[in-house]
Amino acid sequence: MRLFSGRKRKYFAACEYWIYLPGETMPEQDAIMRRMIGENPRSRPGKPAIGAKEGKIFSDIRLHMALVLRNKNPQLFRPDLFRDHLEISAEVLSALANSHSFVKARFISEEPLIGDRHLHFMAHLADSVASVGTGLCVYDLVAEEIMAADKFGDSLQVDADAARFDIHVRVIWEKSLDSGHAETKGLLKKGLPELVTEEAYPDQRVIINEVMLEGARALWNQAEIPPQVEVTAYGDIFRLLINPDRKGPMKVRILRVGRT
Repeated sequence: MRLFSGRKRKYFAACEYWIYLPGETMPEQDAIMRRMIGENPRSRPGKPAIGAKEGKIFSDIRLHMALVLRNKNPQLFRPDLFRDHLEISAEVLSALANSHSFVKARFISEEPLIGDRHLHFMAHLADSVASVGTGLCVYDLVAEEIMAADKFGDSLQVDADAARFDIHVRVIWEKSLDSGHAETKGLLKKGLPELVTEEAYPDQRVIINEVMLEGARALWNQAEIPPQVEVTAYGDIFRLLINPDRKGPMKVRILRVGRT
């Protein structure tokens, strides 16, 4: 990834799901592969959910899967230790309480990725692990979102394209004493830096979150970060001025520049 300032930023892409299970055994890999490829209910006539290109990731050394047990890592099952902005439903609370392990499925690359097949693969992998292992909930570690396993599966049933922006990226609001700021979560899956706004008043939260979401959407298919991007939200045109940083999220300043 090339930054507009000419300063080099080390490429790093990460996609990781935790699939919480009621049991304490790793689902069999052969069963997971069958569910993903031959028996995937998300497939369409003439359009399998997982094709040959995605299937090759099974043998990619950048893919890592491991079983994490509750009795050895109890803190990873406690909802009170998740970040405040996570919206944990009653269904997810119950799922965490009844989980005794989770499968950690992670794909990391320090070399620029070509295409989005890893995103498609990882989402369907999480869905298949949940299906085979009777999963209770799925935690998207990079997007920082947790949901019931059936709800996660529904997002793939509606549209089998599991690499689409809407299921990988979201914007969260971090509160401070008298203000707050918006942050993107999920751009890292494509090796892009996350974005964070300047501090703003709480009553600006809705418009800032929407502008940031549209800005992230505009960058999703780009291989480089421009110095600015213009988006439309609520009938107005906004310009996002992006300040490059070699580490961490990139600071964004938002300007309203006109009406549509």
